[in-house]
Amino acid sequence: MFHTPKNAVFKRINRRKFLELGGGYASALGVGSLTLGLGSTITRTRAQAQSSDEAKWKQYSGSKLVFMSENTPPSFAIRDNIKAFTDLTGIEVEILTDDLPVVQQKVGIDLRGGKADYVLNYVQDKPIGAPFGDFYADMTPMFGDDTLPQDPEGYGDDAWFENFLSACGRFYVDGKIVALPYDAAIACTFYRQDLFEANSKDFEAEFGKRLEFTADSTWQDVINMAAFFKKAKEAGKDVPYGYAQHMGSFAWTTQLDIQRFLFANGRWMDWNIDDVYGSKEPGKTNWGDEQSILMMGKFKELADVCHPDNLANGTLELNTVYQAGNIAMQTQYHEFAASIEDEATSRAAGGKTAYAPCPKGDPSWIVNGGQAVNGTNCGIGGIGINGNASEDLKRAAYIFAIWSVSKENQFNVLKGLGGTPTRKSVLEIDEVKKAQQRPTTMPNALTFDPVYNYGIKDPHFVLGPKIPNANEYHSILAGEVQLCLAGDQSPEDTCKSIQSQLDELNNA
Repeated sequence: MFHTPKNAVFKRINRRKFLELGGGYASALGVGSLTLGLGSTITRTRAQAQSSDEAKWKQYSGSKLVFMSENTPPSFAIRDNIKAFTDLTGIEVEILTDDLPVVQQKVGIDLRGGKADYVLNYVQDKPIGAPFGDFYADMTPMFGDDTLPQDPEGYGDDAWFENFLSACGRFYVDGKIVALPYDAAIACTFYRQDLFEANSKDFEAEFGKRLEFTADSTWQDVINMAAFFKKAKEAGKDVPYGYAQHMGSFAWTTQLDIQRFLFANGRWMDWNIDDVYGSKEPGKTNWGDEQSILMMGKFKELADVCHPDNLANGTLELNTVYQAGNIAMQTQYHEFAASIEDEATSRAAGGKTAYAPCPKGDPSWIVNGGQAVNGTNCGIGGIGINGNASEDLKRAAYIFAIWSVSKENQFNVLKGLGGTPTRKSVLEIDEVKKAQQRPTTMPNALTFDPVYNYGIKDPHFVLGPKIPNANEYHSILAGEVQLCLAGDQSPEDTCKSIQSQLDELNNA
């Protein structure tokens, strides 16, 4: 059901007429206003290159913008602190938040319908950017525009962590940036070091090595660890299950879970396409090849020693299971460390949890000649501007976008609700450097070493696949993999079924 803001103002002129009038109409009004979209208004006082910084920030004072975002920490933090932006600019911003699938539906209808009810969008890289990238405004003409305020750190690739700008801002073509990195969810390993230490002798007696997790721990090691904990628990020992996968109802995180596993073993890719830009014509998929079939069998092997609710645990549910003390290890997104370290709600808090890179591939599993890596993937959420909006509305939205992703804002979000920075400069702050070691007042910082210093580095990081039918792909993959893990379909039949459906989907 679609939510309409309580103070919504619907269009008073048709979109075609408004686009014809553009900024010129507002300029003709002087310091006047024009109502448009779902509660958006635009008011402009023209700023020149020679204008003061204050005048550039204030040039749209009296305007109102609507931002549709996923319910992420930065969005909550900015909503709580929106008065600072309004005081700086005079612009009112209504921030609407919802679960990602709902956001995806709402902005998709808005973008493809030629409307700009939500002039600012949360552009999650694959679920929103891949299908809708062509509908967003190109921000590059506004970078360095001397009639607009600008961030002193700029917006080039070097301002962000490696590949972050590409992940959420680049789709299919070079030279166009449609979103600025707003928040990040990077996969890494969470594990109960207290339980590992307490049970290491028994594990070593069975497997000939210590029960520990390092950057060299492989997916075979994870299977062994999960099997060890399951066996001990079923024998009556007071231990949790060892592991659980992301196999719930959210198809995208299921796709990310299997992608990490396959990429770790030979850097296997779903399609032979550019991993940065993606492709509108990906061609035939690699699903169904020898490597994918072998990996599907191994993924099933892991599922068989997982928590019994494995097929029901999506990302959020899985984190709850870990917090409750029902599993000893999870591959999870680093933004969840803040909840793990909350002693009021988590049995895994208080120094019990350690953080490491994602598991590494096992060389004996690789038949495609590829490399064993710590396969790491992500969801990089950007903030983008609806391309259907007028030029003045885009400019006002740009002012909010650059403020939202500033170093100061990201630092405040990290300190407050536990955000995850996208600007490299945030990690250079002395307070953030200290927070990466216990005791810490910024729990997410405990993950920064395995994530920013390791997981996102080449050759471990995989960005895509970016294809127009990304969400259809996620659904196909999730449905077939779950059939396999439930024992209703063989690994080979699963991979072949995925192959045929994807090739049909993409006319390959």
